[in-house]
Amino acid sequence: MNLSIKQFRAFLALCEYRNFTRAAESIFLSQPAFSHLIYSIEKAVGVRLFDRNTKRVELTADGVVFQNIAADMMREFNLGLSRWHDHINSEQFKISVAALPSITVKLLPNYIEYFNQIESKATFEVKDLPSDYCVSAVINEAVDLGIVGFLPKDPNVESHKIHTEKYFIVFNKNHPLAKKSTITLDDISHNNTIIRFGPTTSIYQSLHVDIINNESVEYIEIEQLSTLFGLLLSNSGITFLPELTLYMFQHPDILVKPISGGNLTREIYIIKKRDKALSKISHKFYDFLLQTQRIS
Repeated sequence: MNLSIKQFRAFLALCEYRNFTRAAESIFLSQPAFSHLIYSIEKAVGVRLFDRNTKRVELTADGVVFQNIAADMMREFNLGLSRWHDHINSEQFKISVAALPSITVKLLPNYIEYFNQIESKATFEVKDLPSDYCVSAVINEAVDLGIVGFLPKDPNVESHKIHTEKYFIVFNKNHPLAKKSTITLDDISHNNTIIRFGPTTSIYQSLHVDIINNESVEYIEIEQLSTLFGLLLSNSGITFLPELTLYMFQHPDILVKPISGGNLTREIYIIKKRDKALSKISHKFYDFLLQTQRIS
């Protein structure tokens, strides 16, 4: 037995109206076409579903059973159709973004808030990842867009600067630098242990300063911000941090100071896979970020 949704609708319409003419009109069919549908249903199920007379159409006992089955199937069909429409509508307005955790917390929410004022239906799927993983996610099309803390060199990626943030010097309150009212790079280069990030991190790749590779300075190399937090609390060294990460180091024993005379910055880039056609909503967000570029 192979019945279509059209046949189920015709059957249920006749159950409701008990009149071929009115039932046919309700689903926008001619009466001959409607009568053929009812006949095809009864032929498919192998029994009469309606008793017909000149005044009224009545359900047979088998027809009553089949009515319950048909009503259940149509409810399930309509529910599934509604879910599908919801899915399509949500996909139509979904924007997937991979971004550094610090960007996800401090910068991206502002962009999303302002963009939602323009496109209220837009929804965001955000993955907080290290910059290298953001680049990979974009290339592999796991996300539409990435926001990273250095300029990617991969030829498969298209990059545009959207934000610039300053670097600060961060150290324990008991460090000798705490006594200085202003701190320069020369102050940092003498008798200090510098905690630096590994070469795979965006902080290392974006921090262009000679002091980082100065052979007369001791270094502790790390990969994680949580490790840095513990080292700063134990007064094990000083470090450079971009502004967006400073919220993680709000502690009474940790000081954050600007670097006098230094113009150390980290540039933030929006990236997409080269030659990839973005969805309409993702392309709007991409253009929005390019238009709202600013220097902090």
